[in-house]
Amino acid sequence: MADTIGKRYQIIKLIGKGGMADVFLAHDTILARDVAVKIMHGDLSGDEIALERFRREANASTSLSHPNIVDIYDVGEDNGRYYIVMEYVQGFTLKKLIQKRGPLPTRESVWLMGQLASALAEAHRNGIIHRDVKSQNVLIKPDGTVKLSDFGIALANDAMQITGEDAVIGSVHYLAPECVKGGQASVQSDIYSLGIVFYEVLTGDVPFKGDQAVKIAMKHIKDVIPSVRAYRSDVPQSVENIIIKATAKDLSERYKSISEMIADLSVCLKEEHKNDPKLVVREPELEKEKQQEEEEQNDKQPLNYTVLIGIISVVSILLVLIVLFLSGIIGGKSKLVKVPDIQGMTVIEAQDSLDEYGLTVDYSNITREMTESTEAGLIIRFTPEKDTEVEKGTKIEIVVSEGVYETMEDLTGKNIEVVREQLAGKNFRIEAKPVESDQLPGTIVLQEGVKPNEKYNPNTINYITLSYSEYPTILIQFGTVGRPVDEVYNELTDAGFTVYTNTVDKNTLTEKEQSYGANHVVRINPDEGNYFRQEGNAAIYLYYYEGE
Repeated sequence: MADTIGKRYQIIKLIGKGGMADVFLAHDTILARDVAVKIMHGDLSGDEIALERFRREANASTSLSHPNIVDIYDVGEDNGRYYIVMEYVQGFTLKKLIQKRGPLPTRESVWLMGQLASALAEAHRNGIIHRDVKSQNVLIKPDGTVKLSDFGIALANDAMQITGEDAVIGSVHYLAPECVKGGQASVQSDIYSLGIVFYEVLTGDVPFKGDQAVKIAMKHIKDVIPSVRAYRSDVPQSVENIIIKATAKDLSERYKSISEMIADLSVCLKEEHKNDPKLVVREPELEKEKQQEEEEQNDKQPLNYTVLIGIISVVSILLVLIVLFLSGIIGGKSKLVKVPDIQGMTVIEAQDSLDEYGLTVDYSNITREMTESTEAGLIIRFTPEKDTEVEKGTKIEIVVSEGVYETMEDLTGKNIEVVREQLAGKNFRIEAKPVESDQLPGTIVLQEGVKPNEKYNPNTINYITLSYSEYPTILIQFGTVGRPVDEVYNELTDAGFTVYTNTVDKNTLTEKEQSYGANHVVRINPDEGNYFRQEGNAAIYLYYYEGE
């Protein structure tokens, strides 16, 4: 592979491999930034279906702009190699995060799912179905920000499918039952996949496994999703209810839109939902048959209630003793721990450190600030402070750097084209609009959005509105007549107006006009008190007579 692609992207190293394309870390030599370049395998360049999927990813992603979706910068072809240039996300996949840490804390899980659901909502608003939502396609930045990637098999709502195989191309561990049956992917199938990811985040693994893809696929059709609370009793029922509804096999029982799921995610940890009952959804016919078989089997085995009551009593006593011991009420174990120093860490690193002390990040209350010197994603400060004694389970509020700020300069008085060139390649979205002004044409007369001397984050998109003078307009002031003609001429031309001077015969002037003196303005067109607009060939005319 050549060192440079598209005449601007210098390949640095391979960072990911896939069945259709490889991803490289590269440096954009024009905009001086690191990017990720996905290059389609050369042996697929003649495969029209593969090409169409590759183009579909580019088209789907470029139509979306959202903080939780990987940005697409460029798409092209270089000597038969098709490539997509995208935002380079430093971090790792959600799958690797789960493999490293195991099941994540409930609040952190809800926080991550809220971001991912927001990304899907943006895609769905734009008519895009992702069709391959899985933990491998979710990138986690060091500050905990989620980025949804890989729209390689995404499909517009009104688009026709390329092949019948597209219906089941999504990863089988996350595949909605209707897609397993060959049905059309939809908003609700994305929601099902998101529900599986939520399950995986909370339990550390996917719900259905097997030695063959077809066996896993059939479990999505026939088997009920195992209970999260069977693995983790600390997960509130209100949280498990979201997974139950998102993964309902009956579409009428499943969330109709991702916004419904977001609404539940936003309130599931609130006190008023602490004792929500378990959600019961309609089961498929095959599952009902399975349940009936189990009931029949149970009927054949008479229950010894005396033994059952004894077992329950013993277990209850043991549980109470365990709780008392862990809480420190018996056994003399202290519940207090000292808050470790997490300043300068990423959110993920901080959570790893806090886990050792039985503490957790308060994911519902993370704030971000721009700083003078701390790079984005690192913790600036936290409360309670370092070495403060707190009870286990305490939530630590953190403030994370949003990046090193820059200060906006005052652009008024500059030419609009000069400013466009000056801001090119930076994260600015410029709206330029012409206005009438007495300034030189093209001169910026008003700066809005990011204002002069205002601090801004250079790592995010910033919006700026620049009003510039299109045709200067001036009110011809009373008192212009009678002033030296050279003085008036210079003032008006310096202000951007076209001015002509004409000499007149003194003998043709009135006595008053003669009284202004030689080389002074004796007449002006337009007359004093009128407006003049500098447009086209329009000009101001000054009349005077020459001295002897």
